[in-house]
Amino acid sequence: MNLEDLTLQLENMRQRVTLLQCQSEQQKAQEDIELVTAVFKEVHLALEELQIANEELHQQNEELFNAQQDLVAQRQRYQELFEEVPDAYFVTDTEGVIQEANLAATTLLNISKSFLLGKPIGIFVLEKELIAFHLKLTHLGDHAEIPDWKMQEWEVNLRPFNTTPIIAAVKVVAIRNQYSKLVGLRWLLRDIRESKRTQAKLQWAEEAMRQALIQEKQFSELKSRLITITSHEFRTPLATIHSSAELLEYYRHLWTKERQQTHLRRIQTSVMHMTQLLNDVLVLSQDETGSLELNPTPLNLVEFCRDLLEELEQSDRSQHAIAFCGECQSTPANLDAKLLRQILSNLFSNCLKYSPIGSTVKFSVTTANDQAIFQTQDFGIGIPPSDIEHIFEPFHRASNADNIPGMGLGMSIVKQAVDLHGGEIIVESAIGAGTTFTVILPFSRNLHV
Repeated sequence: MNLEDLTLQLENMRQRVTLLQCQSEQQKAQEDIELVTAVFKEVHLALEELQIANEELHQQNEELFNAQQDLVAQRQRYQELFEEVPDAYFVTDTEGVIQEANLAATTLLNISKSFLLGKPIGIFVLEKELIAFHLKLTHLGDHAEIPDWKMQEWEVNLRPFNTTPIIAAVKVVAIRNQYSKLVGLRWLLRDIRESKRTQAKLQWAEEAMRQALIQEKQFSELKSRLITITSHEFRTPLATIHSSAELLEYYRHLWTKERQQTHLRRIQTSVMHMTQLLNDVLVLSQDETGSLELNPTPLNLVEFCRDLLEELEQSDRSQHAIAFCGECQSTPANLDAKLLRQILSNLFSNCLKYSPIGSTVKFSVTTANDQAIFQTQDFGIGIPPSDIEHIFEPFHRASNADNIPGMGLGMSIVKQAVDLHGGEIIVESAIGAGTTFTVILPFSRNLHV
């Protein structure tokens, strides 16, 4: 092989090598392009995912911002409501230590919020109720874990700073976390002094109205009984007056003077009896309407009693022996003459009425230690023990007095008159042996002369 041929072969081999190198570089470049393309696709996908994630994050940020704004608004509304609640509003831990307090709370306890926070609410409870308050607080803590634990309510006396104690209505509810564990307490306190006063006034008004209705009913019944009994009691003396007057009109010229005097005394006795009845009714009416008053004046008790006995002896027509004893100080006694007449005339009239004819009736008056002591004693039918406790009730008559005229008002009037004097009356009686009444009246110091 010559040099030319060898050179040609070498050239051909070089060309083939060059061709192969070009093909290898093209293949490698293609592979690199494919790799770059794949990476670019992955980067593009990653960028798309990143954009999507960024958009989602932006949306979440917006939602979080909106939630934060809502939370701020809710917190603001809560704070406004917390402050605007008219009642004192506290938030405490489970031990009752104050963590929050509204303006009404500081007003109720008359102290600043800075002092309230961190202080136990029990320091404002009155000392006498402090133990009971702490027991109540312990009870709240022990039972607040119960699922159906309800709001607790009670009343407590508080002592605000530098002011008078108050009565507060307390309401407490539990604060729980997401695990239903007790973490605090909410308190509402309200000053109920005014409502208590209003309630007391209403109760007083209701009671006054009830008593007024009862009194009106009793007064109506009293008037009805009074009319019935009075008409019955007036009928007998009126009949006596009418018959005696008629007999005197037609037959006095035929009668002796003594017989005429007998009928005149009957008329006088009947008139005195009716006068006594009218006086009793008048006193009873004044007592029921509240117009019966004590008007004491200086009295000579012995003379007063003697004059009264003379009037009563006329109506008795000497059917009984009257024994009078008067031992009084020379100083006049300050008593109500009108009421004293009612007391003594009713007591002594009963002595005469319930004693057998011909028997002795005793009457005495003494004074001691600025007190007047009056005593009447008869030896008549007496008062049954079961009737003594009712003897001073209006229209009550002893069970053994059915056949003896009377309205049952006298002793009631005696008791009223004695009470107005601030005195007392004592009854001692035995069936068939008689009755003794002792009246003790203190001299009045306030004269209305």
